[in-house]
Amino acid sequence: MGISTGAQRCLEVFNPATGEKIADVPITPPEKVGEAISRARHAFQIWRQLSVAHRARYLYAARDWIIDHQDEIIETICSETGKPRTEALVAEVFYCCDLLGYYAKNSERYLKDEIRSPHLLKTKRVFVVYQPLGVVGVISPWNFPFTLTMGDVVPALMAGNTVILKPSEYTPLTGLLVERIFREVGLPENVLQTICGYGDTGAALVDHCDGVAFTGSVATGKKVAERAAQRLIPVLLELGGKDPMIVLKDADLERAANACVWGALSNAGQMCMSVERVYVEAPVYDEFVQKVVEKVKALRQGSEKRFGEVDVGPLTMLKQLETVERHVRDAVEKGAKILIGGKRKDRLFFEPTVLVNVDHSMQIMREETFGPVIPIMKVNSVEEALQLANDSIYGLAASIFTKDKALGLRLARHLEAGNVCVNDCITNFAILEAPYGGAKQSGLGRRHGEWGLRQFTWPQTIVVDRFGLKRELFWYPYSERVARWVAKAIRLLYRRGLREKFSARR
Repeated sequence: MGISTGAQRCLEVFNPATGEKIADVPITPPEKVGEAISRARHAFQIWRQLSVAHRARYLYAARDWIIDHQDEIIETICSETGKPRTEALVAEVFYCCDLLGYYAKNSERYLKDEIRSPHLLKTKRVFVVYQPLGVVGVISPWNFPFTLTMGDVVPALMAGNTVILKPSEYTPLTGLLVERIFREVGLPENVLQTICGYGDTGAALVDHCDGVAFTGSVATGKKVAERAAQRLIPVLLELGGKDPMIVLKDADLERAANACVWGALSNAGQMCMSVERVYVEAPVYDEFVQKVVEKVKALRQGSEKRFGEVDVGPLTMLKQLETVERHVRDAVEKGAKILIGGKRKDRLFFEPTVLVNVDHSMQIMREETFGPVIPIMKVNSVEEALQLANDSIYGLAASIFTKDKALGLRLARHLEAGNVCVNDCITNFAILEAPYGGAKQSGLGRRHGEWGLRQFTWPQTIVVDRFGLKRELFWYPYSERVARWVAKAIRLLYRRGLREKFSARR
């Protein structure tokens, strides 16, 4: 990825698996972002008036478009990321079809007006109404450019907002494809716009929009939050992770090893929910490590033209490859041992790697690596595993492997992570009914379910008087009689002894 010269600045897009240049994409300069916002605000006045059921029609149509154009979508994703085609099919195309159908089916229920019954003011009727924010800026990442873009665009649109999408400068073609899908199914003009560029374009978007959804690194997420705070606009931040896996001595080691290898190396480890550090109880440590190494040896790495030719692709960018190399080098210098892999191959490929003799003095156990590396640490107890797992600034995901499911569930509650699996990994993201998001510095807000939809709204409370009396008891003029009545009511309603005595009589 670079900048081409000429009358208009462009992003040069390259296939990380082959090094081939695949496109020049015009950049939207920061000073032009305001024009896109103006168009979006005009479209918002029309879009917000449509019923949720009407908006859902576009989602169903978009799903049909994706089904009919699967090969083109997969080719676009793989050309920009280099990932295996199976991962593009399962983790991106399948997920987005499910997401579109889920919100098309459930948004009306999640956004309908709610009637609340006051516990005191029975003369009032209370409504909670979910109002759209306005123009939502979506700044999406490069690791899952279709999934993580749709994951914010779809609920933002269904909530009644117009959207301006700024995709990663490494994967702009997938962002443009998302806009094309909705345009070709008839979405009204300027309800969804895509602008391409670097960080300055994204910053300008934050400076103009009414709410922002950002997926990316903690460092950049903090900058987005700081910029948004100047205007007091809401932010959704899905940030990094350093996700632990705990393997207890009673675990099914075959399942745990399979989960570890896939969970750590899927998408070449470039996943915020990747298994990035593994803690194994001492009695099964050697056997577990042996199984993991054997499975990593069997993996196929490279670029592919057909489904099923490779398992692990390249890193998407040179900067990420250099981070992986730095983390592995630091670990080895501090005493870690490489059992397999450990070095760069051609272009942006890094060998799937297993490290042992690791500890928390090493970057590989503390900083987000985002690469195909599995560091495994021996622990002497469950308590030690939990303490080490929680010893992180991150809190996105975690997993526990044990045959005692009740124990696994109890231990999960002690993990400081927004998403925990017992005898599984990464699955949380596929369950659209449940909230997905992080604790600590892994982000703010939640994807999925009603949480992922309502965060693109602001709740409005409307109180309606039921009986139309000429004046309320507490309106002017104040009187001593009313004050005495209120004081007596306070004693009767809120003094604990009297309340319990009254309840017992009932």
